[in-house]
Amino acid sequence: MRSPSSTRDADAAPTTPADEAWQRMAHFVIDNRGTWKRAVTERTGLAFNQIRLLRRIAARPRSLSELADAVGIDAPAASVAVTQLERDGLVVRDVDPANRRRKIVSVTDDGRRALEAAMSTPDPAPAAFDALTDEDVDTLRRIFRRLDGAPAPDL
Repeated sequence: MRSPSSTRDADAAPTTPADEAWQRMAHFVIDNRGTWKRAVTERTGLAFNQIRLLRRIAARPRSLSELADAVGIDAPAASVAVTQLERDGLVVRDVDPANRRRKIVSVTDDGRRALEAAMSTPDPAPAAFDALTDEDVDTLRRIFRRLDGAPAPDL
């Protein structure tokens, strides 16, 4: 079993085959998502970072500090972004019943509709997938279903 990533230097070269696979996958996705991100922004009128926040809030209402941690930004930046989403009617802040000094951010119906529009934006595989066989694609599907925690059906 491989050691936790947190015990290694994040800037170091891959030290395990899993590290190399992860880095190659992350770079491939980052390098090939620009077209879809632009399409999402055009379709919804929202900046892509707002969509990222909406996805996290829709998954589970949370405090600003929890939201900032979830998306990797600082709390003041999260506050500014949530204020804009709130102004647009996409989220609301309510008092946390467990700690009245804290606010919990949740998605409104309009926010869910915006998120649904974003996530239903067509996202075809990049041309590089043309080099893969049907078997390769089925293998990738099984792997990512397993990583997502869903059972991998027989393909």
